Amino acid sequence: MRIIKNGKAYDGADAICTALGQIWDEVVEVEYSADREHKHNHTIGAHKPTSWSMGNETYSGRLVVMMNQIVALEKAAPNGNILDIKPFDWNTTFADDYNEIVNDTVVWKFQSWGRKVNTEMGLAQEFNMFVLEVKPNNVK
Repeated sequence: MRIIKNGKAYDGADAICTALGQIWDEVVEVEYSADREHKHNHTIGAHKPTSWSMGNETYSGRLVVMMNQIVALEKAAPNGNILDIKPFDWNTTFADDYNEIVNDTVVWKFQSWGRKVNTEMGLAQEFNMFVLEVKPNNVK
């Protein structure tokens, strides 16, 4: 393990999100994950598992974006509906002080749409994303 002398960690300010040919500079939060099914295998005469198996992967994702970015996307979307946008590549890229790059690519599409209007400054909206694939650490 390499020790970083200044102790600088990756921060949200170190991240750049890109999708649909543009930099998304109004992202508040992005989250994606993969889960793989695991199962114990039992055999006759054994009370404890004798082996294990892996199964299907399932993905989840969500995106929190400022309303002005989504309204611009709605204007460009088919029929003005972001739910009609086909699956697209989403890249979240980090670079630390030593220019070590981490790039995750998620293939997803909008699964939900809505508005949340409140008294907060700068309205943000959370969207559930339908994730088709997660490709972690795939530096281009």
